[in-house]
Amino acid sequence: MPDLPLLLLPSPAPAARGKKGGGGSGPAPLGQGRQQARLGPRLEELRASFESRRVQLQTAAVGAVPEDVLVIETAGTVDEFVKALRRIDGFEFLAEYDELEVSPDDDFYAVKKEQPVGYTGRVYLVFTNQAAFGQLLRLWALWQSNSPFARGLAKWRDVFALLRDIRPWNATDRLEETGVLDDWSERVENGEEHVPCEIELWYRDDVGVRRAAASKVRARVAELSGMVLQEATVEGIRYHALAVRLPIQAVQQILDVESRTNVRLVQSEQIQFFRASGQMAVRDDPVGTEIGTAFDGALPAGEPVIALLDGLPLQRHSALNARLVVDDPDGYERGYPANERRHGTAISSLIVWGDLHNGQRVPISQPLYVRPILQPSLPPTGTNLSAHEQVAENVLIVDLIFRAVRRLFEGENGDAPVAPRITVVNLSIGIRDRPFSGVLSPLARMLDWLSWKYNVLFVVSAGNHTTPVELGLSWSELEAGPTDAITTAVIKALADDSRNRRTLSPAEAMNALTVGSLHEDMDSATIHAGTHLDPIPRGLPSPLNAHGPGYRRSVKPDLLVAGGRVQYRRPVFGSATQLSLTSAASAPGMLVAAPGPQAADLAHTSRSRGTSNSAALLSRSAALLIPAIEELRQSEGAEALQGVSNAVLVKLLLTHAARWETASEALCAILRVQRRAKLTAATLTRLLGFGGVDSSNIGTCTPHRVTGIGGGVLSKGTGAEHRFPLPPSLSGKRGRRRITVTLAYFTPVSPLNHRWRNAQLWFETPDSKLMVKRDGPDWQASQRGTLQHDTFEGDAAVAFIDGDELLVKVSCREDAPGLTVAVPYGLAVTLEVDSSIGVEVYEEVRERVRQRLRVQSQGEE
Repeated sequence: MPDLPLLLLPSPAPAARGKKGGGGSGPAPLGQGRQQARLGPRLEELRASFESRRVQLQTAAVGAVPEDVLVIETAGTVDEFVKALRRIDGFEFLAEYDELEVSPDDDFYAVKKEQPVGYTGRVYLVFTNQAAFGQLLRLWALWQSNSPFARGLAKWRDVFALLRDIRPWNATDRLEETGVLDDWSERVENGEEHVPCEIELWYRDDVGVRRAAASKVRARVAELSGMVLQEATVEGIRYHALAVRLPIQAVQQILDVESRTNVRLVQSEQIQFFRASGQMAVRDDPVGTEIGTAFDGALPAGEPVIALLDGLPLQRHSALNARLVVDDPDGYERGYPANERRHGTAISSLIVWGDLHNGQRVPISQPLYVRPILQPSLPPTGTNLSAHEQVAENVLIVDLIFRAVRRLFEGENGDAPVAPRITVVNLSIGIRDRPFSGVLSPLARMLDWLSWKYNVLFVVSAGNHTTPVELGLSWSELEAGPTDAITTAVIKALADDSRNRRTLSPAEAMNALTVGSLHEDMDSATIHAGTHLDPIPRGLPSPLNAHGPGYRRSVKPDLLVAGGRVQYRRPVFGSATQLSLTSAASAPGMLVAAPGPQAADLAHTSRSRGTSNSAALLSRSAALLIPAIEELRQSEGAEALQGVSNAVLVKLLLTHAARWETASEALCAILRVQRRAKLTAATLTRLLGFGGVDSSNIGTCTPHRVTGIGGGVLSKGTGAEHRFPLPPSLSGKRGRRRITVTLAYFTPVSPLNHRWRNAQLWFETPDSKLMVKRDGPDWQASQRGTLQHDTFEGDAAVAFIDGDELLVKVSCREDAPGLTVAVPYGLAVTLEVDSSIGVEVYEEVRERVRQRLRVQSQGEE
């Protein structure tokens, strides 16, 4: 029987907003005496530093005053502190962020089960001049003497009582944890004469101050005989940066910790971070190249709905010819040799056709829009670097992608939009030197802002980690163990090494769908057992995967999709050394279009693997889903989806098809943990996200599986109730049944607030008469992003009557302050029963939905 269409649920009824539980208690505040002993000397050091710099500036430039960025670290949250800070002239608030899992010490700690534990702290970053800092010292003195504060400044008392540290933003902050030092060291080792980097400035509200800050940094770059290649500002995310090239001598001086203090550039108070540049790079080595077969199938029609920002594809390849719309306003094609067009060709092939091992392949029905943002990078003569494709080193990645997306929907230089119907933008690339560190990267912030601004879904690869898997056991020990010893050792090692296998920017974006890989493909090739091994069972997370969690411990990656199997070189027999598995570049894997040895070779294929593939396959699923969504909008009850974009519905339905199922059971068995234990749920969520996507479940139903779709628009403080009718024939029947509920939306963002997300939408656990229990991702993590996806299962026989319903209440609240707009959302509810129960639930639910739609329509008339 063919798949059955989705059902549109009746429009929801308005309801009061649901309640959210509060957070746990934090550390207790300290008294004046203890804080004076801890921080009094630090404040005196800061005062003396300001005074010294004031004297220096008076002799150098009349009228100049010292400025600095202060880092104010508290041991808790101080509501409305920013308002109190802004009441002092000379303070300019720059940013705030949470510090998760701060280690307890003798002064600050939380208590859990009568034991001191870590807590969540807060960091405030403020620009200050000497006058403002003097006012801060006066407030400190008032607090020390227990004197009253002026109106509007009382929150400073709470800050002083919870103050962990106060210090200037320094060169260490600008250089550490950004990847730039490692990148520079590698370039010095390779003998490069000029080294690129990105300098991110503090974003200043005043345009004149911004220009002055950039001018000062430009002057200090010039002092080192460097060059500024580009400057860009994006107001929507408070981004201001310079692309810079420095001579190798200057870089060597900065790398030396002792000589670094003499480099005025790294001491510049206008600079927030130095970052490695040109690092959105891919290195694809063609593996097992072979001649491809003919590619049949109808040519695409209409306008593109999927955009690919990647390398330039081989447009005339037989798999891609007449199926792409390539937009190259920067003229990259002129310097892009055919044999270097690997990544864009592979990803285009996967979006258009899927894994070419599939003999029943069907192309997407729309042309694929491609904007090249990568360029070939050939290694300098005499260096140890390999050829690869990357964003050019003289280009700011954030600005490039901003311009590329704006061009889709607004046009450029007075021209019309080039592809205004784009629903999904595929980014199968990541910044290898920017693993997620708890603070959103500029590019992730950009994607979140653009998602809301243009109602577009970004599908982003989680990132690949190709470093060896350190098992901590010798090969001899593993061979002497049980047959599954290698599998157990590899999976445990990957789970324990999550800190070093974090997602790569921009995979932490909250509005995006971040995709990891399943160790799966359609290749029939077997492992060469004599020289290689495949330690991961099919369908489990790939050992290449970057791990979560995401921002504020949200679920990342969101979904897992087949990405190609990875194999490893078998260690030398009898080796007594610690075992380190290194991925091997050979079959199996996914079959993709590829350049051939000669420019005229236009039918070659190669094998590929990784999260880039997974993101591409999910974008392909989106392309196949969009026509079904358009058809759904023409059916009865479609008014329920008014105001809900296709991008939100695509995000909803792709996620709704995700399941843990056998992968979670296998991981629990390997890790020897209980599936429903709290710590286990957190670990599995980090590895599995919301689960592997079952493409057969996307956008369709069966006689035993029925999905209802709803949606709406909610303002802060409001709610809506959706009703899903229960099939009466299921009453009293015993057998396995599952309820899956998914909520998806895009949130506007607040660049200055640590919460970032302006809106939080959530649904409450359905009050179901089906006697089911939660089974799936950690429910708290599930509500921290812009997706909520919960599964409930049971098999008990329960009684209910015709007319009973599953009630799902969706609520909206303001997260970061400043939510002034209503937020569209989509909701999907699926009831699935085991066929052995003997009830075809689809027909019964469809008939009752139709009855309710008729009643609703008559009521409106």
